[in-house]
Amino acid sequence: MGLHYRSGFGRIFDKEAEQTVAEIKYQLIETDPTKYTNKKWWGEFSTDERIKRMGKYVIEFEDSRAGECFISVNQEKGEVRLAALHHYRFFGRGKLGRFSLGGHQI
Repeated sequence: MGLHYRSGFGRIFDKEAEQTVAEIKYQLIETDPTKYTNKKWWGEFSTDERIKRMGKYVIEFEDSRAGECFISVNQEKGEVRLAALHHYRFFGRGKLGRFSLGGHQI
């Protein structure tokens, strides 16, 4: 099983409200699929926007791939209420590809 690391700039979308939530700087980790497991993807990102913890989100990466994800606060980096930069983790759900929100391709 191979691991692949990528970093860059992207966006977080609120899937239900069909709008951009934040511009982000991310680090993405992906595994190769095997005979027994599907491809998995997860990572971390930082942004100057505060993101609510629950909700359905889509993350779009620099290479135009996007996927639905779950977001949590990165406890290792700590969370300070008045911090200029907020750190989060994301955990992918399903495949990475092109997504369409409200008829608009992202």
